[in-house]
Amino acid sequence: MPTFTYCYLNHPRHRVYDRNSTPGVLNGILSETFRTFPGTVRSNNPTYSVAVSGKYAELLTSGSADNAGLGHGSSYENAFKKGAHILLLNVGNNRNSMLHYAEIASGVPYNDIPFRESWGRNALTVNGEMHLIPEYPACSEEFSKFDGEFVRMGFAQDLGGSMLIDATDMVRYICGRIAVEKDVMLCHDIKCEPCRLRRERLKSMGLL
Repeated sequence: MPTFTYCYLNHPRHRVYDRNSTPGVLNGILSETFRTFPGTVRSNNPTYSVAVSGKYAELLTSGSADNAGLGHGSSYENAFKKGAHILLLNVGNNRNSMLHYAEIASGVPYNDIPFRESWGRNALTVNGEMHLIPEYPACSEEFSKFDGEFVRMGFAQDLGGSMLIDATDMVRYICGRIAVEKDVMLCHDIKCEPCRLRRERLKSMGLL
């Protein structure tokens, strides 16, 4: 489960990240309860940590604190390589963070643009300032458009408000969509800083 903290240097809710004690931010009561459950292991990433319990807990949470939170070297990549399935409990794909991993895996040339430049690009941990790999998730506001699409494609099951998704097929599908529609993951709100800047990047490169 996600236990994101967004511990960027200048984030409005900024704090020093300690994998053992720093609570998640806006992940929900279920995630926060799971984080503190006996036997649960948490990853080191100071911005987009996850909590894992069970057979692959150590494997899925391995990786240095400065790896990309949702990209290369992350717990999400570890889960993808293990053939994970994603269970969305009463939420849509606008809460599916594996879609951000798919963006990075696709190689689309905008993932170095942070969600907010004002937050800074580093984080503070109990061991001092951490220089993060420049791979940042952006907006997920319009990701729910994939809800019905994934079911129609056959790699997701509608469980009556919840959804079970094959991560391997989903990532491959999204990479294919991005290959032909470079801005398919970006929202259309002109006030959205990351989507606006990423679309401008694509246009400057002649990809839109």
